[in-house]
Amino acid sequence: MKISLITTVYNEEKSILDFLSSYKNQTKYADEFIILDGGSSDNSVLIIQEFEKKYNLNISVIVDKTCSKKYVTGPIAKGRNIAIENARYDIIAVTDAGCILDKRWLEEIIKPFEDVMIDVVSGWYKAHITNKFQQKFTDILMPKLENINRDTFLPSSRSLAFRKICWKKVEGYPTLTYTAEDTKFDLALKANGYKFYFAEKAFVYWDVPFDIEEAKQKLFNYGYGDGQLKLRFKKSIMKILFILFPIHILLSKQKRKYFLLSYQLSISNSLGYIKGLLNQVNGTNK
Repeated sequence: MKISLITTVYNEEKSILDFLSSYKNQTKYADEFIILDGGSSDNSVLIIQEFEKKYNLNISVIVDKTCSKKYVTGPIAKGRNIAIENARYDIIAVTDAGCILDKRWLEEIIKPFEDVMIDVVSGWYKAHITNKFQQKFTDILMPKLENINRDTFLPSSRSLAFRKICWKKVEGYPTLTYTAEDTKFDLALKANGYKFYFAEKAFVYWDVPFDIEEAKQKLFNYGYGDGQLKLRFKKSIMKILFILFPIHILLSKQKRKYFLLSYQLSISNSLGYIKGLLNQVNGTNK
């Protein structure tokens, strides 16, 4: 199996070396690693190029300034699509540059493709925690591995792999929203009947929001993207209705423990969803 790994970056000079180092420490490397830079104004590209020159890991950088919010609503989706278009191999692995890869991540996420019936591999993600707020955020919102339904789980593109033919069939990631593009992509893959495999050992560490303001903005953005694409409609409408009587928080032991924070984040997410509904898009690449 030949593997193409892709990711997008934009002004990531503060964290890109940690990400690249986690790739260098992998037990298996991709046959090519394409990084799409959306026209960074910092030293992201230079750092990547110097890293590649030093370690020779088949990393190539494509710079396309139109893959930024100045030019397109969905810069991450567009960047991924361009990187995948340029990928030479049939198996595509996807992650985010803001993550730290477990050393066996790539090996574990491509292993299921030894079964020719597998089309998509859902990886897992864990929180990278450095302060008390991040621990609270994780307790409230991060899914627990033992609680997820592996048949219905929709993977984040922080940790995902698929056959390129599947990406072509669904016309790639939808580019008309800034967030929720990977959820819409997952749903399109499922709607086309592609077979998913959940690989719990293929995990990355994700930098969860550092403080409450960052968390509220992120939850608003997530809600806005879901609302634009009308995703999770019934669940989101129920959350909006429960703002006056937050039973969904009271019924959750972890959320009840941090009631005020849970309530604030729920309101931010609901407000984002309402705004997204008012600015709906059809979720295509057209």
